[in-house]
Amino acid sequence: MIDDDRKPLTVGMRAYVTGYEQHWDQLFAASVIAVVPVVILFAIIEKHLVGGLTAGSVK
Repeated sequence: MIDDDRKPLTVGMRAYVTGYEQHWDQLFAASVIAVVPVVILFAIIEKHLVGGLTAGSVK
């Protein structure tokens, strides 16, 4: 079995909602922590990503 300290954040978030209790505040906080790096990375590479997509569509 994988140790809890070694699980990815998205897998560990599943533990916040069980059949008997839900920790919505902790789940939403973990969701924000998981999404923020992706949004920052997209904001940094957005210009190159869109440029590559449009350059590939023109013959």
